[in-house]
Amino acid sequence: GMSFWGCQLKPGEKHMVKADEGEVLHLSQACLFEPGEGKNCVQVIDGKTTYAIAMLQKGKAEYASFDLFFRAGQCGFHNTGKSEVHLTGYFEPDGVGEDDEDEDEEEEE
Repeated sequence: GMSFWGCQLKPGEKHMVKADEGEVLHLSQACLFEPGEGKNCVQVIDGKTTYAIAMLQKGKAEYASFDLFFRAGQCGFHNTGKSEVHLTGYFEPDGVGEDDEDEDEEEEE
C-alpha cells in the first residue's frame, strides 16, 4: 500500500531520496515553515538535471501543490531559499498506473 513521505528541507539543503525508501514517490505539497523574507526556489534533481518546481514567498505563495511522480534513488530536492521548506507526499508500489482503468473511463465520458 501507500506510505507517507515527508522531508524538512533547511535553507540551502539538498535531500536525495534513497532507493530503499520506496519505489515511486508522489510529491503532493511544498510548504514554507516559519517563512522569512525573500524567495525560496524548490528544485527537483532528476538524475543530472535540476528543475525548478515552485517559487515560494512569504505572504504571496507559502505553499504549492503537486501531482508529480519520481523514481526513488534517482531524484532529490533542493531548497535554494533562506526559509525552511517542508515537502510531503507518499510512496506507492511500482506498477500502480496499470490498475487505473476506472479513472480512464471517467475521463472519456
